[in-house]
Amino acid sequence: MYSSQHNFGLVETVTPESLGMPGKRVFRLLIDGTPPAAATLWLEKEQLYGLSMAVKRMIENEALKKSDEETQEMEEDTEILRLDDPESLRGNSSEILEFKVGRLGLAVGPGSEHFTLFFHDEQEDEEADPGSESEEEPEESFEREMQGTAKLQLSLKVTQSEEFVTKSLELCASGRGVDALSRHALVASGKVDPNRNGHFNH
Repeated sequence: MYSSQHNFGLVETVTPESLGMPGKRVFRLLIDGTPPAAATLWLEKEQLYGLSMAVKRMIENEALKKSDEETQEMEEDTEILRLDDPESLRGNSSEILEFKVGRLGLAVGPGSEHFTLFFHDEQEDEEADPGSESEEEPEESFEREMQGTAKLQLSLKVTQSEEFVTKSLELCASGRGVDALSRHALVASGKVDPNRNGHFNH
């Protein structure tokens, strides 16, 4: 279920960044692993938003389980993926990578203090299955079992994940703000509450 060409293990930072003018921005993740391991991952705004929301939901779900024993009974009905091997935090790659992200995977673990991300190379995915085009919503694409070998695997502490979510949602909301995704990001980031201090025209 879990396999990757390169495993950075527990990384120092995963920094989302946008380049360009509003409406024509490109997005990337700058990843610092154990030197010299590093990666620049190019992705779409929808992918960044979907990833940050998936991580946000996982953080909230794990917090609920710690505060409410009844939520443990719901675990069997969820599709949350779990990674239990603590050795994966060590990593096994010191490469410098750069590629455009295709599919993404997300798992809780190892342990309760980490999340693990899996990034697939878009070009490799297309070469493996040139006829496949996913029509899943950005947030839904992380709820399924991962298939195939990811290009890169890395782990983050929960505290790092929270920082990543905050920064990613801010980036997604900082564009023109007229598209649906930007409006959703404004709400998710807490900058706009349509019930109290802001309303959207539909």
